Amino acid sequence: MKSKWIIAGSIVAVVLLALAVGMTRAQGPEPPGEGVQPQDVGVQAVGAYIPIQGRLTDASGNPLNGTFSNVSLRIYATGSGGTILCQVTPSSLVVSNGLFSTYIPCSSSVIDGRQLYLAVKVGSDSEMTDRQPIYPVPYAWSLRPGALISDTTSGTPLNVYNHGTGWGLDVYSAGHDAVHGRTGSSDHAGVAGVSWGSGIGVYGESASGYGVVGKHTGATGEYAGVYGRTDSSDGWAGCFVNWSTSSVITGGVLLLRNHSSDTLPTGGDFIKAVDFYGTDTQFRVTPSGQGRSDVGWTTPAEDFAEMLPAVEGLEPGDVLVVGPDGKLARSTQPYQSTVVGVYSTQPGFVGGQPVEEELEGHIPLAVVGVVPVKASAENGPIHPGDLLVASSIPGYAMKAGPNPPIGTVIGKALEGLEEGAGIIRMLVILQ
Repeated sequence: MKSKWIIAGSIVAVVLLALAVGMTRAQGPEPPGEGVQPQDVGVQAVGAYIPIQGRLTDASGNPLNGTFSNVSLRIYATGSGGTILCQVTPSSLVVSNGLFSTYIPCSSSVIDGRQLYLAVKVGSDSEMTDRQPIYPVPYAWSLRPGALISDTTSGTPLNVYNHGTGWGLDVYSAGHDAVHGRTGSSDHAGVAGVSWGSGIGVYGESASGYGVVGKHTGATGEYAGVYGRTDSSDGWAGCFVNWSTSSVITGGVLLLRNHSSDTLPTGGDFIKAVDFYGTDTQFRVTPSGQGRSDVGWTTPAEDFAEMLPAVEGLEPGDVLVVGPDGKLARSTQPYQSTVVGVYSTQPGFVGGQPVEEELEGHIPLAVVGVVPVKASAENGPIHPGDLLVASSIPGYAMKAGPNPPIGTVIGKALEGLEEGAGIIRMLVILQ
């Protein structure tokens, strides 16, 4: 039977619809994605079929009618020759006034974005020519759930652009990674984020877990779980902020943790600072928490203090003695021999202070260095270089005068006091 066929209009295909149900956008200066909760849109995967509508006539162009079982519909990747990729021969193709409607079953290995062609063969006749190109609509099936978009060129298999103010891509997973990126390259990223403006290159957020996690799984190699870099002269390679406004904060800005304990320091240094070439270690914090610097430590504060138990009501600058109960108290007598130092106003280094908590009922006693002290001119004007001892005014020092008793001197004045009482700087020297 000699027949002709034509495609009536364009090939019809099922299109996946991306439904945006109840989606909202955060307002204000929040990072992208702030305050937006994903919604389940109930997308059901469509079948792997290409619906076809056409018109079948005899050799004279007269439309055919009836039910046919010898019409084959075929899909090729080329306009001529080549291998049949998908085909169907319906057992009962209904043709009415030449018009028919059916579909060709296919798969994602065929509907993968390349150009496809449709051909028709009726009975023992040769395959009709020309093959008809299938235009973009059927390829939407390649974006079904579970689809694979694959390419072997140097280009990008999938490009998403939004030239408006919305998101470029919104991805949600109810029980696994929302975005999982992998690369086989030795110098490229599994996931790369770039901002061409003043926005964020990569943004991570979590309501109860970690916003961003970086992990290096190699057993060796000087690589990092997270690497930060800045080319700005006033920028920082890393910046961390604790945004909490709670009155009780148990967290902080930066937490460092290694795989070790006090008795088994195996996790490596908490911090290691090196020069540009990585050959000179300039500062480190060991697994046991000890800090080491190759140039020493500096602070604007000028004294070293020890945390010791004390009575209540003491103030910075007070001259202190050891009370009968072993607690620090204000001096009360001139040349008091139980004097031990001064209540430090702002110590540069503090001994006896636990790492994780504040000591209750303890104060910092300045034992070395320069410290502000309450002073009185009751034993004459104080001049720089004078030795100081306890005075009759509780908590105040005075000029020692010649030959003070051993054990009564608390320091040497660095500033003068002509009359009355005030606060002067003193170099702590117990003798």
